[in-house]
Amino acid sequence: MNQPSCMMPLSSPPEKSAFRLRSPLMNYIKPLISAWQNLRAEHLRGKADMVYNTDMTVEQTIAEIKRKALQDRVPIMEDEGLQFLCEFLQKHQIRTLLEVGTAVGYSSIMMAFHNPQLKILTLEQDEERYHQAVENIKRCRLSDRISAVLTNAREYETEEKFDVIFLDGPKAHNQQLFERFEKNLESKGYFIIDDVWFHGFIEHPELIRSRRLKPLVEKLDEFVKNMMSNPDYRCSYLKIGDGVLVAARKEKTDE
Repeated sequence: MNQPSCMMPLSSPPEKSAFRLRSPLMNYIKPLISAWQNLRAEHLRGKADMVYNTDMTVEQTIAEIKRKALQDRVPIMEDEGLQFLCEFLQKHQIRTLLEVGTAVGYSSIMMAFHNPQLKILTLEQDEERYHQAVENIKRCRLSDRISAVLTNAREYETEEKFDVIFLDGPKAHNQQLFERFEKNLESKGYFIIDDVWFHGFIEHPELIRSRRLKPLVEKLDEFVKNMMSNPDYRCSYLKIGDGVLVAARKEKTDE
Protein backbone atom coordinates (compact mmCIF):
# COMPACT_ATOMS: atom_id res chain seq x y z
CA MET A 1 0.00 0.00 0.00
CA ASN A 2 1.43 3.40 -1.04
CA GLN A 3 2.17 5.73 1.84
CA PRO A 4 0.65 9.24 1.62
CA SER A 5 3.22 11.78 0.49
CA CYS A 6 2.49 14.05 3.45
CA MET A 7 3.75 11.44 5.91
CA MET A 8 7.44 11.00 6.66
CA PRO A 9 8.73 7.43 6.17
CA LEU A 10 9.05 5.54 9.45
CA SER A 11 12.70 4.91 8.74
CA SER A 12 13.48 8.60 8.35
CA PRO A 13 16.62 9.48 10.37
CA PRO A 14 15.29 12.87 11.53
CA GLU A 15 12.22 11.26 13.10
CA LYS A 16 14.29 8.61 14.83
CA SER A 17 16.68 11.27 16.08
CA ALA A 18 13.80 13.37 17.40
CA PHE A 19 12.35 10.35 19.15
CA ARG A 20 15.68 9.63 20.85
CA LEU A 21 15.82 13.23 22.07
CA ARG A 22 12.30 13.09 23.47
CA SER A 23 12.63 9.72 25.19
CA PRO A 24 14.35 10.88 28.40
CA LEU A 25 11.80 13.64 28.84
CA MET A 26 8.87 11.30 28.17
CA ASN A 27 10.22 8.84 30.72
CA TYR A 28 9.95 11.65 33.26
CA ILE A 29 6.58 12.98 32.12
CA LYS A 30 4.72 9.70 31.64
CA PRO A 31 4.38 8.97 35.39
CA LEU A 32 3.11 12.51 35.91
CA ILE A 33 0.54 12.08 33.14
CA SER A 34 -0.54 8.75 34.59
CA ALA A 35 -0.92 10.27 38.06
CA TRP A 36 -2.92 13.17 36.64
CA GLN A 37 -5.20 10.77 34.75
CA ASN A 38 -5.83 8.82 37.95
CA LEU A 39 -6.66 12.00 39.86
CA ARG A 40 -8.94 13.16 37.07
CA ALA A 41 -10.74 9.80 37.06
CA GLU A 42 -11.30 10.08 40.81
CA HIS A 43 -12.57 13.64 40.34
CA LEU A 44 -15.00 12.53 37.64
CA ARG A 45 -16.23 9.70 39.83
CA GLY A 46 -16.88 12.26 42.56
CA LYS A 47 -18.64 14.52 40.10
CA ALA A 48 -20.75 11.59 38.97
CA ASP A 49 -22.20 11.41 42.47
CA MET A 50 -23.44 14.97 41.94
CA VAL A 51 -25.02 14.25 38.55
CA TYR A 52 -28.59 13.43 39.40
CA ASN A 53 -31.12 11.58 37.32
CA THR A 54 -34.00 14.00 36.92
CA ASP A 55 -36.30 11.08 36.10
CA MET A 56 -35.95 9.66 39.62
CA THR A 57 -39.05 9.69 41.81
CA VAL A 58 -38.90 11.52 45.13
CA GLU A 59 -38.79 8.15 46.90
CA GLN A 60 -35.80 7.10 44.80
CA THR A 61 -34.10 10.42 45.42
CA ILE A 62 -34.57 10.07 49.18
CA ALA A 63 -33.13 6.55 49.04
CA GLU A 64 -30.13 7.90 47.12
CA ILE A 65 -29.62 10.69 49.69
CA LYS A 66 -29.63 8.11 52.47
CA ARG A 67 -27.22 5.82 50.59
CA LYS A 68 -24.81 8.69 49.95
CA ALA A 69 -24.98 9.85 53.59
CA LEU A 70 -24.16 6.37 54.87
CA GLN A 71 -21.37 6.04 52.31
CA ASP A 72 -19.88 9.36 53.42
CA ARG A 73 -20.39 8.47 57.11
CA VAL A 74 -22.67 11.42 57.70
CA PRO A 75 -24.61 10.83 60.94
CA ILE A 76 -28.30 10.40 60.11
CA MET A 77 -31.20 9.29 62.26
CA GLU A 78 -31.70 5.53 62.55
CA ASP A 79 -34.64 4.05 60.64
CA GLU A 80 -36.62 3.01 63.71
CA GLY A 81 -36.34 6.40 65.37
CA LEU A 82 -37.15 8.26 62.17
CA GLN A 83 -40.21 6.11 61.53
CA PHE A 84 -41.44 6.86 65.05
CA LEU A 85 -40.85 10.58 64.53
CA CYS A 86 -42.77 10.69 61.23
CA GLU A 87 -45.69 8.77 62.75
CA PHE A 88 -45.66 11.00 65.84
CA LEU A 89 -45.91 14.13 63.68
CA GLN A 90 -48.83 12.62 61.76
CA LYS A 91 -50.67 11.47 64.87
CA HIS A 92 -50.40 14.85 66.60
CA GLN A 93 -51.04 16.83 63.40
CA ILE A 94 -47.86 18.84 63.80
CA ARG A 95 -47.73 21.88 61.52
CA THR A 96 -44.45 23.61 62.43
CA LEU A 97 -41.11 22.15 63.48
CA LEU A 98 -37.68 23.53 64.33
CA GLU A 99 -34.81 21.12 63.73
CA VAL A 100 -31.35 21.68 65.20
CA GLY A 101 -28.84 19.68 63.18
CA THR A 102 -29.70 19.45 59.49
CA ALA A 103 -26.69 17.42 58.35
CA VAL A 104 -27.51 16.69 54.67
CA GLY A 105 -31.25 17.17 55.14
CA TYR A 106 -32.29 13.51 55.26
CA SER A 107 -34.45 13.62 58.40
CA SER A 108 -36.17 16.91 57.53
CA ILE A 109 -36.89 15.62 54.02
CA MET A 110 -38.39 12.42 55.42
CA MET A 111 -40.53 14.32 57.93
CA ALA A 112 -41.84 16.75 55.31
CA PHE A 113 -42.39 14.03 52.71
CA HIS A 114 -44.56 11.96 55.06
CA ASN A 115 -46.40 14.98 56.49
CA PRO A 116 -47.66 17.24 53.66
CA GLN A 117 -48.95 19.90 56.09
CA LEU A 118 -45.59 20.25 57.89
CA LYS A 119 -43.28 23.25 57.57
CA ILE A 120 -39.72 22.96 58.87
CA LEU A 121 -37.00 25.42 59.84
CA THR A 122 -33.71 23.54 60.13
CA LEU A 123 -30.35 24.84 61.40
CA GLU A 124 -26.89 23.61 60.39
CA GLN A 125 -23.47 25.04 61.26
CA ASP A 126 -21.32 22.97 58.87
CA GLU A 127 -21.16 24.87 55.58
CA GLU A 128 -20.49 21.88 53.33
CA ARG A 129 -23.36 19.86 54.79
CA TYR A 130 -25.64 22.88 54.67
CA HIS A 131 -25.10 23.28 50.92
CA GLN A 132 -25.65 19.54 50.41
CA ALA A 133 -28.89 19.79 52.39
CA VAL A 134 -30.16 22.74 50.35
CA GLU A 135 -29.47 20.82 47.13
CA ASN A 136 -31.12 17.66 48.48
CA ILE A 137 -34.20 19.57 49.60
CA LYS A 138 -34.42 21.13 46.16
CA ARG A 139 -34.09 17.75 44.45
CA CYS A 140 -37.01 16.46 46.50
CA ARG A 141 -39.09 19.51 45.55
CA LEU A 142 -39.56 20.49 49.19
CA SER A 143 -37.97 23.97 49.19
CA ASP A 144 -41.38 25.55 49.79
CA ARG A 145 -41.77 23.68 53.10
CA ILE A 146 -38.21 23.25 54.39
CA SER A 147 -36.08 26.32 55.10
CA ALA A 148 -32.43 25.61 55.92
CA VAL A 149 -30.26 28.19 57.68
CA LEU A 150 -26.47 28.15 57.94
CA THR A 151 -25.86 29.17 61.54
CA ASN A 152 -24.58 28.20 64.97
CA ALA A 153 -27.83 27.19 66.69
CA ARG A 154 -26.52 28.37 70.06
CA GLU A 155 -26.45 31.91 68.67
CA TYR A 156 -29.55 31.79 66.48
CA GLU A 157 -32.47 34.04 67.35
CA THR A 158 -36.05 33.77 66.12
CA GLU A 159 -39.44 34.92 67.33
CA GLU A 160 -41.26 32.06 65.61
CA LYS A 161 -43.24 29.51 67.58
CA PHE A 162 -43.11 25.79 66.82
CA ASP A 163 -45.29 22.80 67.62
CA VAL A 164 -42.17 20.62 67.85
CA ILE A 165 -38.53 21.43 68.49
CA PHE A 166 -36.30 18.55 67.42
CA LEU A 167 -32.78 18.52 68.88
CA ASP A 168 -30.41 16.42 66.79
CA GLY A 169 -27.27 18.53 66.95
CA PRO A 170 -24.19 18.40 69.21
CA LYS A 171 -25.16 16.25 72.21
CA ALA A 172 -22.98 18.17 74.64
CA HIS A 173 -25.06 21.30 74.00
CA ASN A 174 -28.54 19.82 74.47
CA GLN A 175 -29.14 21.64 77.75
CA GLN A 176 -28.04 24.98 76.30
CA LEU A 177 -30.15 24.45 73.17
CA PHE A 178 -33.18 23.48 75.25
CA GLU A 179 -32.88 26.64 77.34
CA ARG A 180 -32.34 28.81 74.27
CA PHE A 181 -35.35 27.59 72.31
CA GLU A 182 -37.84 26.85 75.09
CA LYS A 183 -39.41 30.28 74.52
CA ASN A 184 -40.09 29.25 70.91
CA LEU A 185 -42.17 26.21 71.87
CA GLU A 186 -45.94 26.44 71.60
CA SER A 187 -47.91 26.07 74.84
CA LYS A 188 -48.87 22.48 73.96
CA GLY A 189 -45.67 21.72 72.08
CA TYR A 190 -43.06 18.99 72.28
CA PHE A 191 -39.32 18.78 72.54
CA ILE A 192 -38.00 15.65 70.84
CA ILE A 193 -34.36 14.74 71.37
CA ASP A 194 -32.55 12.02 69.43
CA ASP A 195 -29.58 9.84 70.47
CA VAL A 196 -30.26 10.03 74.21
CA TRP A 197 -29.26 6.40 74.65
CA PHE A 198 -25.97 7.20 72.92
CA HIS A 199 -24.93 3.70 71.87
CA GLY A 200 -25.92 2.32 75.27
CA PHE A 201 -23.30 4.34 77.15
CA ILE A 202 -25.89 6.27 79.17
CA GLU A 203 -27.12 3.11 80.89
CA HIS A 204 -23.76 1.34 80.81
CA PRO A 205 -21.03 3.95 81.37
CA GLU A 206 -18.66 1.15 82.39
CA LEU A 207 -18.40 0.30 78.68
CA ILE A 208 -16.76 3.65 77.89
CA ARG A 209 -13.13 3.21 76.87
CA SER A 210 -12.37 6.73 75.67
CA ARG A 211 -11.46 9.47 78.14
CA ARG A 212 -12.71 12.08 75.68
CA LEU A 213 -16.09 10.37 75.41
CA LYS A 214 -16.78 10.17 79.13
CA PRO A 215 -17.46 13.93 79.71
CA LEU A 216 -19.88 13.94 76.75
CA VAL A 217 -21.80 10.96 78.11
CA GLU A 218 -21.93 12.57 81.56
CA LYS A 219 -23.35 15.79 80.08
CA LEU A 220 -25.95 13.90 78.10
CA ASP A 221 -26.93 11.82 81.13
CA GLU A 222 -27.29 14.98 83.23
CA PHE A 223 -29.48 16.55 80.54
CA VAL A 224 -31.77 13.51 80.38
CA LYS A 225 -32.14 13.49 84.18
CA ASN A 226 -32.90 17.22 84.19
CA MET A 227 -35.61 16.74 81.58
CA MET A 228 -37.16 13.75 83.31
CA SER A 229 -37.44 15.75 86.54
CA ASN A 230 -38.54 19.02 84.90
CA PRO A 231 -41.97 19.87 86.41
CA ASP A 232 -43.06 21.75 83.28
CA TYR A 233 -42.86 18.68 81.04
CA ARG A 234 -44.16 15.14 80.80
CA CYS A 235 -41.25 13.09 79.50
CA SER A 236 -41.03 9.69 77.88
CA TYR A 237 -37.73 7.92 77.35
CA LEU A 238 -38.14 5.61 74.38
CA LYS A 239 -35.61 2.89 73.59
CA ILE A 240 -36.04 3.06 69.85
CA GLY A 241 -33.24 3.73 67.42
CA ASP A 242 -30.45 5.18 69.56
CA GLY A 243 -32.92 6.45 72.14
CA VAL A 244 -35.54 9.18 71.77
CA LEU A 245 -36.75 11.53 74.50
CA VAL A 246 -40.19 13.10 74.05
CA ALA A 247 -40.99 16.01 76.36
CA ALA A 248 -44.56 17.31 76.20
CA ARG A 249 -45.04 20.78 77.65
CA LYS A 250 -47.69 20.80 80.37
CA GLU A 251 -50.54 23.23 80.24
CA LYS A 252 -50.80 25.60 83.19
CA THR A 253 -53.80 23.67 84.51
CA ASP A 254 -51.97 20.32 84.35
CA GLU A 255 -51.02 18.74 87.61
